[in-house]
Amino acid sequence: MMATEKTSHPEGSRIASTIAMLAGIWFFISPWVYGSYTMANSWNNWIVGAVVVILGAIRMSADNLQTTVWMSWLNCLLGIWAFVSPWVYLYTNSRDRFISSLCVGVILFVAAISSALATPHGHQPMTTHA
Repeated sequence: MMATEKTSHPEGSRIASTIAMLAGIWFFISPWVYGSYTMANSWNNWIVGAVVVILGAIRMSADNLQTTVWMSWLNCLLGIWAFVSPWVYLYTNSRDRFISSLCVGVILFVAAISSALATPHGHQPMTTHA
């Protein structure tokens, strides 16, 4: 008898990567939405947003998700960074940008962890004999 417990969900990984990409797109365009695109700290949004989108796109199109799982963990760290960046760049007084950064950080963190944990593992199912 062979144990067939499924421990990963590659489609879940791709869905989570799509959500991460959407959060990255929003983070990238948000300085224009909030009219802060002339501020020096907008580069944070543009760089982090672009990296998140690029990593998510690579991850979604990868044939072997195992080789790109590190990208999800990196996006997890970028989610933490997006969350703390209003305090680092001192824009907590800009309510819209502040809330946007917090939301992007949480969404990205959860999506990235979900994508990483849904990645198929390289081990074979355990076989048992009765």
